[in-house]
Amino acid sequence: MKKIKVGIIGAGAIAQISHIPSFQKLENVEVTAIADTNKEKLDFVANKFNIPEKFVDWQEILELKELDIISICSPNYFHKEQVVSSLKKGKHVLCEKPVAMNVGETEEILKTVKESKKKFMVAFPHRFSASTTFLKKVIDNKEFGEIYYAKASYLRRRGIPGLGGWFTTKKLCGGGPLIDVGIHILDKTYWLMGAPEPVSVTGVTYQKFKDTAVDCGWPPPATRVGERHEDTFDVEDLAAAFIKFDNGASLFLEASWSGNSETGISLSLFGEKIGAKEDATGLKIFDEKIGILLDSIPILSGVDISLEEIKHFVSCVTEDREPVTKPREILNVAKIIETIYKSAESGKEIRF
Repeated sequence: MKKIKVGIIGAGAIAQISHIPSFQKLENVEVTAIADTNKEKLDFVANKFNIPEKFVDWQEILELKELDIISICSPNYFHKEQVVSSLKKGKHVLCEKPVAMNVGETEEILKTVKESKKKFMVAFPHRFSASTTFLKKVIDNKEFGEIYYAKASYLRRRGIPGLGGWFTTKKLCGGGPLIDVGIHILDKTYWLMGAPEPVSVTGVTYQKFKDTAVDCGWPPPATRVGERHEDTFDVEDLAAAFIKFDNGASLFLEASWSGNSETGISLSLFGEKIGAKEDATGLKIFDEKIGILLDSIPILSGVDISLEEIKHFVSCVTEDREPVTKPREILNVAKIIETIYKSAESGKEIRF
């Protein structure tokens, strides 16, 4: 059986902790090349994972004709050019979130995907958790009825990543916790809601911890080989939004790196027939039987969401299947993120 050969662009934490180990766990896959402008980190990662070919210039990796998949793990600023170039070179592409810095770049990527006829997926691993898989099946089975309201939170109390590096530099990342971690819970919740068309957004952002910011330890120090950080911190540390959709449903979203608040990832779905809440304690279903209110706790097995994500994408390539992240969903998530920032800047609701 021919092995699928993978090249990695970007040797940072997400490549070291998620992408490379997950690809290497699959028998029909080989990670054969990696590129990163940080030569010290490039050498360290290539040696650690026994990757034979390495390039300081990421464009050189695309000249390897034997590569089937390019996995893009670079800072957000580089995503658009790297995705488009990879697709035009005939590679299938898995790209870390966010897909790009803005809607215009996202549209260019999706246009190239359509023209290239190659497989393309955005890395949203939370779609592959046991709870998400269960909820999606229940929702698709019409057991929730109409989902008319949802709440989604991704909150850290003191969790600023890579302080002074690209994570906190707007020209490289596009924003703070909203585009970094909030996009995960937004995509998951929006997908479970059935991906309706957004019609309006009211957003706010805050930056209250710039002078007292503390690096949260992500990316892990062991993955930061050769990094040199400046003191830049010109993004928000908390964002919140109220989003309305064309089917009458609405979503309250919040994301923070720092705040004097509760912490963790949570979502609530309000359906006509049943509801659900997921947080650190697990998943709970709210139901009613013969006039009695009923709370149910599904018994779910844990899964490696990064591995499940990689397995799914590889299967899409080998079996000619469509990836779970659909172009309209990718574009609408990008539109929502961009419009939250625009609404926060203008102080007004923005209609699409």
